[in-house]
Parts: sequence; structure tokens; C-alpha cells
Amino acid sequence: IIAYASSAIPHLPITNDYAAARMFLTSLDTNMISSQGTSMSSATNIAMNYFDDVDQSNKVVCLLSDGEDHGEDALLAAKNAAKNGIIFISIVVGTEKGTVIPIKKGNQITYKKNFDGEVVITKSNFKKMNQIAEQTNGFFIEGINTDNTVREVIEILKEMDKKEFESKQYVKFKDQFQWFLLIGLTFITLDIFLLNRKTEWLKKLNLFNDE
Repeated sequence: IIAYASSAIPHLPITNDYAAARMFLTSLDTNMISSQGTSMSSATNIAMNYFDDVDQSNKVVCLLSDGEDHGEDALLAAKNAAKNGIIFISIVVGTEKGTVIPIKKGNQITYKKNFDGEVVITKSNFKKMNQIAEQTNGFFIEGINTDNTVREVIEILKEMDKKEFESKQYVKFKDQFQWFLLIGLTFITLDIFLLNRKTEWLKKLNLFNDE
């Protein structure tokens, strides 16, 4: 889990502890990063460092954003991630028409304002989020409905696991096939050798008393 705005901070490394993941996810707060803005490239660069195993398969990053980017080139960061075998599931939130940004403080909900005290209207950049996914041969999801978005992510991950399993099975079969081929060639060679020896032995018997 990586929280980001104009900068990014690592919040939770890769883990199989789902309880811990839920706890850290719940603890995310907009006040964690005081500086305003959006720098997807900062988050992307930290995400790449999370994968320390070069040979690790299925390196997946779920990027949630409205697509607004005030930092360095997010597309270039995504391209660098792709070189390291990382796939992005790019989830765009918000609307292209624009909407306010709710901020929950206790039981009250306010809306994000700029330095002039005006309510900030943010517009989603569907095109950029789709391009980020394309850079990594990944997937683009319109995060309009939470339940549907979660289901889509789960289905994508299941399909990726299935392809990885099939790939490993093929490699395993290919490796074993070489051994079976070697054994088969060995038996063929022995059969030819024994056949020649048997033919020579039969000739020496002279069954028909040929002179």
C-alpha cells in the first residue's frame, strides 16, 4: 500500500497477512501527506522497489487515481515498470464531468478547498489512466462501483494465476519430455545392436546345411 499526493510514502510492503492489510488500509488518511497535488510517478517508482525478486512472476500494481498528475511523467514511470515485468491494473475514480473531493473528519464530511477557500472540482483523466495500463500491457477499470471494481480485479488476478500455472506445467512437461526422449533413443539403439547380434548368430547356425 502506497499513499501519494504531490509525494508518495510507503504504507505497507507486500504481505500475505490480510488482517494487517485491512488494518493498514483502514488507517489511510488524507492528512498523511500534507502537500497538495498528485504525482503518480512517485508512487510508481516506490511500487517498483517493492518487488525485490527479479524472477518473481505476476508483479501487479493496482493504481487508484482520478488520472490527474502534477508530477513527473507518469507514462514514463509506467514504461520503466513494464521493463521490470510489472503490470498495472489502472483504476480510475471520479467522473470526467468533474466532482468535489469529500474529506471525512469524524462524523462530518467536508470538501477539499484550495488556498483561496474555493471548493476544488476534480475531473478524471480516463485517457491517461488507460495509457498507463497500456504501457504495461495491463488492465484499465472504471472504478464507478466499488463492488464491481473489486470483482473485476479478482477476476483479473485469477486469470493471471491460471496462465502462470499453465505456463509452469508446459515448462515442466517440456523438461521431462527431454528425459523420455533420451530413454527412448537408448532403447532404440539397444534394439538395433541386439538385432544385429541375433542376425549374426542365426547365420552361424547354418540351419539348412549350406556349404
